[in-house]
Amino acid sequence: MRRSYISPEYNSNVVNGTLNMLEESNFFSAKMLEIEEKLLIDNIDILWYQSQTKEQLDISIESTSAPYLYSPSEDKQQNLSLTINTAETPAGLQSKNTRWIFEINLKQILTNYLYAIFKKYRTFEGVKNSQTIYDDVDIAIINYINNNVLNRYRYNKIDLYLAYRSVGEENQLKYKNNWNINLAEETLIENYQTVLETDESIVKLLFLQLNSSEYIFDYYYNIHFERI
Repeated sequence: MRRSYISPEYNSNVVNGTLNMLEESNFFSAKMLEIEEKLLIDNIDILWYQSQTKEQLDISIESTSAPYLYSPSEDKQQNLSLTINTAETPAGLQSKNTRWIFEINLKQILTNYLYAIFKKYRTFEGVKNSQTIYDDVDIAIINYINNNVLNRYRYNKIDLYLAYRSVGEENQLKYKNNWNINLAEETLIENYQTVLETDESIVKLLFLQLNSSEYIFDYYYNIHFERI
């Protein structure tokens, strides 16, 4: 048998490209993911099919089971905190007007939405758990989004919908505002202040409610992102 005289440390081993979730361009070419110019995260659910191991390998088999679902409205509710801004007007609780802070986790919502879109369109179809460094294709997808896609979008605006309701004679509902995905288009408001963190991960909406001793409000919001 003929010797190759190649030291073992210089042997070439074939590895899966999916082990690296960071896109790196070279002189000749680079992989390119086509993304939408604008994103609107509203209340339309996203469905997809996958195996119990999270992989997407054969749609004909996977579609015989119940679909997986991502609800943007539930995600936006979970990534929102609504609090009274007592630091700005401590006496506001006793007055007829109350200042509210809507704090929205933009980065988490956008990550979850993009993950669902990738699953819907089977962007990573054919990738097995064993072909990722995490041994989990879902973790690989999230890391791909964090490394390559989030920085290609920027926050554009929030559509805030708000409708007043009476607290009732017994005043038991005071300050108990409600999430409501069924608000009509005419309930869209613009009389609030927007404060965006420098990394665009969090946005705060500062809203002054009038007659808070007599009314509560239903609320909902949509998020607009645009490609950089």
